[in-house]
Amino acid sequence: MSRYVPQRKIYLALFHKYYTRAKKDINMPSEETSLADRVEELRAELTQTDTRQIATQTGATYKSNGDGTANLHLTIWGKEAFVSDQDYIAKDLKTNAPLDFLTQAFLAYYFHDSKGSPPEDGWISFTELPSGQFYNSAFQGYTSKELLRHFESDYQNFREAAQKIGGVPVPFAAAAYKIQVFPRVAVLVACWEGDEEFPPSYRILFNSGIAHHLPTEVCAILGEVVTKRLLKD
Repeated sequence: MSRYVPQRKIYLALFHKYYTRAKKDINMPSEETSLADRVEELRAELTQTDTRQIATQTGATYKSNGDGTANLHLTIWGKEAFVSDQDYIAKDLKTNAPLDFLTQAFLAYYFHDSKGSPPEDGWISFTELPSGQFYNSAFQGYTSKELLRHFESDYQNFREAAQKIGGVPVPFAAAAYKIQVFPRVAVLVACWEGDEEFPPSYRILFNSGIAHHLPTEVCAILGEVVTKRLLKD
């Protein structure tokens, strides 16, 4: 199993810098490609790719505009959205407003990396992703440990928070909620209740086919984003 190559580490660091600094500028050395630049590179490649093929691979719906251009419609974080095959910028279907930058970045990788594999049942841990074991300690630090620190044994609060961000209950663990990010990308937030011997446990899991659609480092930040959404609500 291959380790992360340096360039992918750079993009992972950039995801973290953007997320923690919100909308502030990312000051990186000039020789390193910024995340925003990488997203533009992905979009440029997508505009040269067959739009129908992208729709098939990602589960999006292809809709021709009748003038040689087309839009791809899909559900993102539970809301209807679309992208034009001219720029691949995601917009809310109702308001036409562009989605936030991190979601744009996730989507650019999703459209670029999806291999057309059908949805797969089951859930996997971060360590089961390609090279995931090399980053698992950090991943658990800003997902599972943060969830435990926040919710502790307040399981009702956990359930309410998961539902507020669009989580759908599934029969797994003591309580678990499926969050559909893209048509073929889903995250499961799960809780195991504690007892006299063991404390409660919280985990972020991924649909078993996610590696066909997103690279591991993007899955890492996706897990962090879901965690932050739970803590916020």
